[in-house]
Amino acid sequence: MMKSRPEPVAKVLVADDDEVFQEILAETVEGAGAQVELVSDGVAALEQLAAGEFDILISDLNMPRMDGLTLLRQVRALYPSILSILVTGFGSLESAIEALRLGAYDYIQKPFMVEQVAVTIRNAIDKVTSYKEKAILLERIELLHQKLCLLEGRRHPELGPGRQMGRHLYRGIRPDTFLELPEGNPNRAITALENLKSLNREGVITDSDLERLKSVIIKKIESGGL
Repeated sequence: MMKSRPEPVAKVLVADDDEVFQEILAETVEGAGAQVELVSDGVAALEQLAAGEFDILISDLNMPRMDGLTLLRQVRALYPSILSILVTGFGSLESAIEALRLGAYDYIQKPFMVEQVAVTIRNAIDKVTSYKEKAILLERIELLHQKLCLLEGRRHPELGPGRQMGRHLYRGIRPDTFLELPEGNPNRAITALENLKSLNREGVITDSDLERLKSVIIKKIESGGL
C-alpha cells in the first residue's frame, strides 16, 4: 500500500527573474516542507496570487514589468494575511528598510548563504503554521460557545439570548474567555483548561474533544504561546 504524501505546511510563491536564484529558493522552500510555485516578475505574481491561495511571497526587488516594492504594496493591500519576504541586492539597505516599513515579514540580501535563507523561510513557515493552528482553535472554540448558548437556551427558555449570554460570562464558563486575557498572563492557560473541563461536565463537548483541545493548549504552553 502506497503511503500518502504529507500535506505541505505552507504554500509559497517565489517571484524572481533569475532562474538560478529561483531554483535555489525553490529547493530551500521544498526542503522546509512547503509547496512552491515560481514566477518571473511582479505582474505574473499578482496573477498567480489571484488564481490561488498562498501563505508566503518571496519576491526579488528588481524584476521586469513590476519591481518588488510595488508588488509588496499591491500584495499588502489585496492580501494582507500573506507574509512577504523581499530579496534585495547587496547595498540595497534602503529598499530593505522600505520593505519592512511596508509590512514585509523579512528581507534576504544577495548574495546570500543558503543556510541563512533556510532559517528565514523556516521562521516564516513556523509563523504561518502558528496562525493556522490558532485560527482552527478559535473556530472550534466559537462552535463550542454556540453549542453552549443553545444548551443553556434549552434549559432556560424564559431567558432572552442576551441574558443567556450574560449567564455564560458571569458563570465563567464561556469557552473563549482565555483568549481575551493578556498575553503572558499566568492564569491564561489555567483558565483555558478549566473552561474546557466545564464544557465537558456540561455535556457540550465529548471526552475526545476535551483531550484534543487540551493537547493543543498544552503544546501552546510548552512553546510559550499562552
